[in-house]
Amino acid sequence: MEPRIGGPAGGAGIPPVDYLDWYIPRLSENRPHDLSQSGYAHPWDIEADADWMLNFWSKGVNPAGWVADRHGVSTDRVCVAHGVSQALTMAILAALPEHGARTIGVEMPSFGPVTQCARLLGCEVITFERDMETGEFDRDAVLEIIGQVSVIVLTPMLNPTGHMLSRGDQDWLAMATHTEGVNVVSDEVYLDAARGTEFYRPMYMSGVHIISVNSLTKCYGLGSLRFGWLIGDAKLIANAQNAMYNLQGETSGPSMALARIAFPRLDEALERLNAHRTANLPRLRKVLEAHDINWNEPPTGIFGLIPIGTDSVRAMARHGAPLGLLATPGSMFHADLSDYLRIAWGGEPAAFQAAMPVLSRFLTRLEEERDTRSA
Repeated sequence: MEPRIGGPAGGAGIPPVDYLDWYIPRLSENRPHDLSQSGYAHPWDIEADADWMLNFWSKGVNPAGWVADRHGVSTDRVCVAHGVSQALTMAILAALPEHGARTIGVEMPSFGPVTQCARLLGCEVITFERDMETGEFDRDAVLEIIGQVSVIVLTPMLNPTGHMLSRGDQDWLAMATHTEGVNVVSDEVYLDAARGTEFYRPMYMSGVHIISVNSLTKCYGLGSLRFGWLIGDAKLIANAQNAMYNLQGETSGPSMALARIAFPRLDEALERLNAHRTANLPRLRKVLEAHDINWNEPPTGIFGLIPIGTDSVRAMARHGAPLGLLATPGSMFHADLSDYLRIAWGGEPAAFQAAMPVLSRFLTRLEEERDTRSA
């Protein structure tokens, strides 16, 4: 299920998003103990205003202003898009040089569309990685990649580990790419979970050659709303806006109207997210300790990666489904993570607490299976 890396793709060569082919049918099963949701539960109670939804663009409101106000930037540094996936497409198009190699360096592990959308844009994709234990870059290896590409795409709060790019590596990467004339696209869809901490460092603040993309999808639990954005230097954002007009035109009025209601309440949502983390994480730690599972717990955010010692796709099919449990296989992000599960702790505390004995039974079955094989 890992992302498909390679050259330009089109027609029958368009790579599938294997994880979604796996996940969507299982999500529709409505398993009662769902630890896969990388967003979180929030009672938004948003009431649609039909007039605003049908006539949004006649109201004289610029949605980029909501993003600009929240981040303290001017509106000419913001482009609004339909979710983070479209924002990534616009950002890559904006960051590519007018003339030059259409080669993109993408950080792995990653979610399929982060890498694969570049291939649909006619780009060659090559990869670089952080050390999974230390979280640090091999800077010599990354420099070699920078020398081959026109754009670098990375995810500072790494999916699926939840760990944030170190400040030292962030500053170094910003300088190294600027020196080589390489633009950077930073997928920050999970970063708002770190607001108010030392780990909240949007990449666009590190250089005029960097575009940050974000959305209301994950941290704010508004995935179906499809409201995303790009922040960067005004010249790069003008490129993105031109791409938006060519490929999309205006964004959806109903989505903009609903986002207008949500934006004033985003801090309220983050407070609830942090409350969920405070309540849920100790319960997860207790289960993992009972099964002698050592994991690299992230210092912030709403998900982490745990080792289970066996193929996670098979484990979900054989043991997760009968228990009504759903979690995200690590192989969604990288083949080397096939023996891991991503567990999300952003759900309602009562539901999360009810899922912990089920997760424990799941881990017990894996242990019993291993004991049987070794007997």
